[in-house]
Amino acid sequence: MTLRQRFQQSDRVELLPVRTDKITGVLYTRLTDILRVFPDASFFRVNGGVLYYLEDENEQEYEPKRIAHHPDDTIDVDHQQLLKQLVHLLQEQAEAKERDERMLAELAAAKERDEEMLRLQRQTIDRLIVAQQRVEAILVQNYELHEYPIPRLFVILPDSYERWDPRNFLAERFRLFFLCECDDHCDTSSEQLAKHEGYELTRPTDFFDQYGPYVLGTLRILKHCLAVAALVSPAIALADSSAKEVMDGIKSLSESTMAAVELSIAFLQKKLDGDAVADVEGEVRTDEQEDEDDMFRELAALEGADLRRLDTFLRNKDTDKILGNLYRITTETGHVKWVCFDHYRQVYRETTMASFLQSVESNGGVFEAHLGKVTITLKSSLAAKDFFSRLSTQARAVTSLKVSFDWSFGSTDLVMLVDKVAQSNIRDFELDLMERSIIGRIGSLLRPGKGRYHSLLGLLSNPKLRGLAFIHVDFIGPRTSDLPASFRSSLLQSFHHSGCIAELDDTRLAEIITHCPHLVDLRLGSIYWHSLDVPKVDRAIGTLTKLERLHRYHLFCDTTSDTNLSNNTAPYGDTALRELVDTSLPYPTGPASPLEVSLRRSLSTLEVLMLQSTRNNRTLDLTSIISPTLFYYADNVLFSRLTHLEIILDMTPASLDIMSSLLPSLALVHAGFGKNASHLITRVNLQFLKSVHFQDVATTDIEQFCHSVHQSTTCNMESIRLLRVPLGLELSRLLVSLRLRRLFLDEPIRGNESLDDLLKGLNVSQLEQLLVDSVEYNWESEAVLASRSDEFTDEFVLHLPYATKNNMRDVHKSKTRDMQGSSTRLARHQVRVLDYDTALREYNSRIWPPSHG
Repeated sequence: MTLRQRFQQSDRVELLPVRTDKITGVLYTRLTDILRVFPDASFFRVNGGVLYYLEDENEQEYEPKRIAHHPDDTIDVDHQQLLKQLVHLLQEQAEAKERDERMLAELAAAKERDEEMLRLQRQTIDRLIVAQQRVEAILVQNYELHEYPIPRLFVILPDSYERWDPRNFLAERFRLFFLCECDDHCDTSSEQLAKHEGYELTRPTDFFDQYGPYVLGTLRILKHCLAVAALVSPAIALADSSAKEVMDGIKSLSESTMAAVELSIAFLQKKLDGDAVADVEGEVRTDEQEDEDDMFRELAALEGADLRRLDTFLRNKDTDKILGNLYRITTETGHVKWVCFDHYRQVYRETTMASFLQSVESNGGVFEAHLGKVTITLKSSLAAKDFFSRLSTQARAVTSLKVSFDWSFGSTDLVMLVDKVAQSNIRDFELDLMERSIIGRIGSLLRPGKGRYHSLLGLLSNPKLRGLAFIHVDFIGPRTSDLPASFRSSLLQSFHHSGCIAELDDTRLAEIITHCPHLVDLRLGSIYWHSLDVPKVDRAIGTLTKLERLHRYHLFCDTTSDTNLSNNTAPYGDTALRELVDTSLPYPTGPASPLEVSLRRSLSTLEVLMLQSTRNNRTLDLTSIISPTLFYYADNVLFSRLTHLEIILDMTPASLDIMSSLLPSLALVHAGFGKNASHLITRVNLQFLKSVHFQDVATTDIEQFCHSVHQSTTCNMESIRLLRVPLGLELSRLLVSLRLRRLFLDEPIRGNESLDDLLKGLNVSQLEQLLVDSVEYNWESEAVLASRSDEFTDEFVLHLPYATKNNMRDVHKSKTRDMQGSSTRLARHQVRVLDYDTALREYNSRIWPPSHG
């Protein structure tokens, strides 16, 4: 018989199963089990005494935390927030009582009527508070800022509810509306529809299959709040004019919107229950006493993978990325909210930002108000001092900063930067020191520990920072000193070091990782250039107990001997990952290899998987991860959360068969394959696909993929990267037909078409980013683009890696050179010459999930 422990909170009593420690035999209840039943549990009592969590032989609390078993007692569950709410409720009741007494004195002749109104007021406001608390429980998840790239609360309404015909569902049009997440930090008490025309859905049936329960939950909340506004407003108008203003926001929606909400609820309830929808309109529920538990039954917070797929259903997307006219803010407790402009101004007063924004604009920077992000390049020490001074005193609304230093800065500039960032409200910081040449660095390299980078380690102790990224911060090892023994553990949840990592950097980076035990997101190495052996970094990764996202770019050179590597190292950590990117794969593959162990652990959690290797002896064998029994009886749920999949390495025949069977069921947003797996591109579900990467893919496979896209009615491709792929007629036809936003032509192979032929026919109506790395790019290619410059969008940018630039010297050095007007016309758009690593990083930043290194 299973032992159970009795827990009680208020009048609620639950029996929870008791666990047994496999070593000591001690009976206990795990905290995670308790939180599933009592989400608000904070601490526990037995017979009036407080219970402490069990400790191991080292006097350290177990993880997950444990409560000792008390077989003869009932454990009381307490929550500090309940006490605060009780105090707040008592204060509200006291204020309401005072208002009641004044109103009764003034309205003695209508005493009975007024008392009834006030009773309804208290009842409905209490229900509204419950609704607000339930929504808050969903939104207070403390993830990184990049976990919420778009708003999380939204509803779906018919485009025209007056002409709604439930018998002809497939012909109806629906719109998605985002909700303002205003709450305790604003002056209103409920969610509101954002002031926006909404977004038409491209595939309503598929959308409701994916998000139906979530939409039903948010619609019920919205309906509940609207009903409260309609019922309470008359009583509030009599009782308190200031309280009336509180309710004006949620009553602002028209009666027609209320009808559309009710119609959508009825339709979704029918659809999710599997019933016919023919009689939906006649069965709209009007019961305002709907049980709150039922109302929130379907509502659950969306994960990052769900949000990334949401964008694929929207027809009229925002080119400026301001979804629903909402702005992202960060609360004092570090939580992310998306609010309307009115509430944004209430939180961050515009007048205090005016001087700071002027400084940003004068330095050519950009402030994305909806994200609270500044991107800026500073060109002098004086400009840096002015900018950071204003940042620390005038820019509370700025929570994310990407800054580049484009001058010969000194160590005092970095000291100033660290101090001012600590005084600001920055939580996500990216620093690009733009040092791309070893010339001029030799002096600092000869002085280990005394270089000008040392002060940057002070960012690790910044208690506000949750995300830190270093770009072109090379030779960090010789330019810094050891962290002091008294150094406190960093609170960083995300750390990126984008660049070549040498052996001299290994020890320092391993030390940094070890001092950041809360890391959830770790990204190291160069996208393109190979690094040297870094075994200490790998061992440090193995110590991270909260790791969810790991990106490893060429941390080992291709000549690293397998005999120098041990499978006992844990380069992927010991946790189930949500993102795994490895472009070096240094460790030998096999059933017990670190890679297979990590993949097996992460089968049900992975959202991003990218594996790439140039080594001939690295072969992925999925049969060591997915047994035939598990595969055939799992109803294809394996890797079901994947949104980004890229495999550029050899796979066993059995693995190719398994992946071929899985791909049609995966809702991939991005897919990439190499030569060995090129035929898999024809198995990808095109419904969600927005970007592809093909490397050394055979012409026949490319042609089949192009044919599938031409035949598809749901494909909405936006980005394509082609690496050493023949430019055939079918591929050219595809690029002409698609309205791409991004295209990367990476060492294209001349087939039936030349590069110039392709550029002549390319559809550029929405093109924002064109990257060309090819020996064929020359003056004629430049002339082709220049002749079409009037067709480019205002956002168009041409990226040319240095290798391409060297093939046509001086093409972009002089923008006044005529060349029949070609360069002059093209110069009206941005033309950037970059190193390959930066060019690829900028392309990937639009393709992969937010903060991709």
